[in-house]
Amino acid sequence: MKPSSGSIPKPLLQDGQGQALYALLQQLNESQWWNAEQLARGQLQQLKKLIGYAIAHSPFYKQHLRDVDLNNLDLNSINALPLLTRAQLQENNGNIDCSQLPETHGVVSESMTSGSTGIPVKLRSTALTSTLWNAINMREQLWHKRQMDKVSASIRWHGEPIGLPPDGVHFTDWGLPVNLFFKTAASYFLNSSSAITAQLQWLQKIQPGYLMTHPSNLRALLQQMRQDESELDCILQVRTVGESISDDLRSSVIEQLNAKLVDLYSSEELGYIAIQCPLHDHYHIQSESVLVEVLREDGSACDLNESGKIVVSSLRNYATPLIRYEIGDYGELSEPCPCGRGLPVMKRIHGRVRNMLTHPDGSKHWPNFGFRKFMQVANIKQFQVVQHGLSEIELKLVLDSVLSAEQEAAIKNILSESLGHPFDIDISYHSSLTRSNNGKFEDFISLLAAKGQDAN
Repeated sequence: MKPSSGSIPKPLLQDGQGQALYALLQQLNESQWWNAEQLARGQLQQLKKLIGYAIAHSPFYKQHLRDVDLNNLDLNSINALPLLTRAQLQENNGNIDCSQLPETHGVVSESMTSGSTGIPVKLRSTALTSTLWNAINMREQLWHKRQMDKVSASIRWHGEPIGLPPDGVHFTDWGLPVNLFFKTAASYFLNSSSAITAQLQWLQKIQPGYLMTHPSNLRALLQQMRQDESELDCILQVRTVGESISDDLRSSVIEQLNAKLVDLYSSEELGYIAIQCPLHDHYHIQSESVLVEVLREDGSACDLNESGKIVVSSLRNYATPLIRYEIGDYGELSEPCPCGRGLPVMKRIHGRVRNMLTHPDGSKHWPNFGFRKFMQVANIKQFQVVQHGLSEIELKLVLDSVLSAEQEAAIKNILSESLGHPFDIDISYHSSLTRSNNGKFEDFISLLAAKGQDAN
C-alpha cells in the first residue's frame, strides 16, 4: 500500500541543505509509485536533455553522438547509441567533460577512482548530483526504518592510514544526510585494512546497532566469530557495499547475528544505482537518477531473469556525462515488485567478489593498494595484484612503457606500505589484463586456497 506523504520527516532547521533535500524527498516519495510508463517518460525526457547538452558542450560527445537524431529518439531505440567503455572514459578524461554547466547545477567537485576494474579514471560531479545522491541515501534509510538512536559503525576501505585500531574514528552523529532530519546517536569508522581480529574487538567494544562493510570483509568477520565461538548480539542490520553477495552470506548474517543484511549497489562514477527493497532481497533501480540496461554480448536487451552486462546512463550529471556507460558488472532484471513500487527490479548483481589478503601470520585483511600514489609515479592504465603465496605478491601492470628501476622501487614501496607487510613483490608487464570466467575483472586475486596454502 502506498504510504502517505507524511512519511517524509521534516528537516531540523528551517533553511539550508535540509530544506532542499526535503523537497526532493517528497518528489521521490511520489515517483517511486509511478508505473513503468510514467517512469520511462520521465527518463526519456531527462536523457534527451542530457544528450543534447553533452553534444553541445563536450568535445568527446560532439563526435561520439554525432549521428543521434534526438527528435526520433525513444527508449526502444537507445540501443543504437554507442556504448561508453571505461577505457574510453580514461582516454578522454577532460574531453568528455562539459566545458560549461547550467548555473542551477551548482559547484563542481572532482574525484578519482580505480573502481573494480583497476583502471583509474577522473570524474567531475556537481552540487545537484550530490543533493540527489544524499536524497537517495535518505530514501534508503527511511525505507529500512532505521532507529536513529542506535550507534552506527562503518568498516570500509580508505587509502590513507586513518581509522586504524584500536579506536578508529569517532563522530558525534551519523553525518549527512541523516543528521539534517534526526538527532542521532554516535557513529564510528574503522579502516578495513585492519586485521579481522582487531575489527571484531572494535565492534564488541562500541556495540553498534548498524554496521556497514564490504561483503568479503563481513564474511571474514563471521568466519572469525565461528572460529572464536564469539557473539555480537547488538547488530540490527548489516549494510553491504562494493561487491556481490550470496544467499549463503544473507543466511549467515541471520544465523550468527540475528540481523538483516541490506545491500546497496553503487559506484564512484554513478552514485546509487539500485537499493534493496524494504520488503524483499532484490533491488529497486533508482530510475529518477539513472537509466539501467542489461545487455547481451551482441548489444541486444536481455529478457527478464537473463544475465547480461549492466549499462548505466547517469541522467543528472552534466559535468562528466556518462551515457550508456559499461560499468563492468553483470546482473539480471526481473518482474515488477509485489511491494507496489514501480521502480524496476534488479534481481541479482553478479559483481566481483574481492578476495581477502592473507598475511604470513595467517591474519586476513581487506587489500589496500595505494593506486593514487601509483599514478604519481607513472601513468598506469590498469593494474592487478595477485597473491601467489603467503609472502609472494605479483603486481601486473598495463602502461605505455616499462618502468625505470627507480619507478619500480617506488611502486613496490607504495604497495608494501599499503598492504601492511613487506611482501616479496614481482612486477610484470602486460598489453591487457583479462576478465574472470564470470566476465568481471578483479583487481585483487588470491591463489592461496587453490594452492592449499591458506593459513585457515
